[in-house]
Amino acid sequence: MYAAAESSMPNVPHMNYMKALNADPTSYLNAAVAFGEKNAQPATIQLKGKMQQSQSRRYYLDNYPLTQVCKHQMQQGNSVLYACRNVTLQANLLDQYRFSVNFEKIPAFWKNVTYKAYAAMRFAAYQYVSEDFISPNNPPNQIEFNANFAPDLRSVNLTMAAPLFTAQFKNLRLNRNIRPWVVMHPDYTPLQLADKHFFKGQAFPSCVVDNSLAQTFDNKTYPINLGKCWYTMFHYTPKEDPTSSESSSEDDQDNFSVLVRDASSPVEKEVIIVLGEYNINMQPTSGDSPAKVVVNGQQTPVSKNHMTELYDENGNTLAQMYALPDGEVRFYAPQQDTEIQFDGTAVKINVRSYLILIPFYHFSK
Repeated sequence: MYAAAESSMPNVPHMNYMKALNADPTSYLNAAVAFGEKNAQPATIQLKGKMQQSQSRRYYLDNYPLTQVCKHQMQQGNSVLYACRNVTLQANLLDQYRFSVNFEKIPAFWKNVTYKAYAAMRFAAYQYVSEDFISPNNPPNQIEFNANFAPDLRSVNLTMAAPLFTAQFKNLRLNRNIRPWVVMHPDYTPLQLADKHFFKGQAFPSCVVDNSLAQTFDNKTYPINLGKCWYTMFHYTPKEDPTSSESSSEDDQDNFSVLVRDASSPVEKEVIIVLGEYNINMQPTSGDSPAKVVVNGQQTPVSKNHMTELYDENGNTLAQMYALPDGEVRFYAPQQDTEIQFDGTAVKINVRSYLILIPFYHFSK
């Protein structure tokens, strides 16, 4: 048996709704499977898929009430508060799907299994389905699937074109609890989308510092005026083991803090990340250029084309950094399962595991 798969999904903006809305989230999927008896001609299946976003979906979202709240916040210089985080994610959901499956020498058993699966789906959604067995005119050895979601993602039209018939499911209602598992996003897994739906994003919470407001991990919002003093935005403290004999120098490897202050102007931010023995300073730059990143006093290039990695004393990956086309820098600490996003004007921290978190307090230099 042989199987291979590859996907192409772009990195899209996470920190600016308008940039996300104007980005192209089109994604592609290719897969191939071959199986069969040894020394016999194998059965083969090839899958090609394209997932994209419709103009009607963009128009709907841009006129959505929560989007108007986000636009008002952006006029005040705040782009990563809860309303904007929500609609920025929504801005790159994919609502149009095209898949073609080409097959050769498929055993009758698997053909029967496939038809029974279709029959079960037809039975469950009989009031929405129409079939054409008279004039399908579809190519042999190929099945095409099309899915077009409504702009509000509450229903979907499905078309399946098989060699012997064409079936259409129109206005198939989509349960809101199923939606996160079938509506894809280039940067988020279905599990992450489900978290945002079922737990309102609080299973893996976020903390942000924006232009004039901050939101803590427990979703409290309050005004800020940072100035040139450093503030602790995040601090990780590993649970101590009273029976451990590790030295304090070994404990230093677990140090993880994020500090933030205003840069040259109040609308720009500067960040220091302390991770183990590394001191990473991120400073804003002009236009869509990535932030200037200085690691332990030396400027380190952060590219849109490849990932920059930092390692601990054992050679394990301690941090990964890369830039997006809009200039946003993403910093990921895999050992703490924590992501930091910085675009020069705001800072966002996503915690994906249970840590001891200290929210904002004044930090004197």
